[in-house]
Amino acid sequence: MADRDGFGAKDLAKAENVSRETLERIETVVAELDEWRFKINLIGPSEFDQVWRRHVWDSWQLFPHIPVSGKVIDLGSGSGFPALILAAGFASQESHMTMIESVGKKCAFLRAAVQAADLQANVIQGRVESVNSIHADCITARAFAPLPKLLDYAEPWLKAGAYGVFPKGRRWEEELTAAQESWRFAYEAIPSVTGDGAILKISEVSRV
Repeated sequence: MADRDGFGAKDLAKAENVSRETLERIETVVAELDEWRFKINLIGPSEFDQVWRRHVWDSWQLFPHIPVSGKVIDLGSGSGFPALILAAGFASQESHMTMIESVGKKCAFLRAAVQAADLQANVIQGRVESVNSIHADCITARAFAPLPKLLDYAEPWLKAGAYGVFPKGRRWEEELTAAQESWRFAYEAIPSVTGDGAILKISEVSRV
């Protein structure tokens, strides 16, 4: 299974030095996505034709920036990017991914993928703002909300000492400027390897 341009699992492994065990788990996740996308609206045909480069690789590039061992919470997990891909890389039993998703059918897919790939992860169905008592060392979210609103959602964890790892598109600088009108925070902008965007690592968050 590969993208329409031929990019697939072996190319990802070569580009990012992904281990065989991790790659097998990622392939299982993609196979589950392929099966479930015909049942519920997870990803369109044109999107699936470029799933390895546009979604899997785009998610995997976050992996070096999340804790080697620790608790990660992904907000609005949807079709599982980046949460399922990141969880596929966990090697330590001390690592765990919690996915928060409000749509029941998407939760069913996420749980099926976790079980099929034997991931160190769990899924909570609910709105992000109602599930904020769980400990986290790191917060992730992809295509979930503009940065000012994302910080609002993530505030309980960020104020408790977690940091955020948020991939953003080509307008990331505009989102950053908008967020700085209401928030103070330290940040690092890491250029994306898959497009014109950036990965924003955010910490020390407080309201203006």
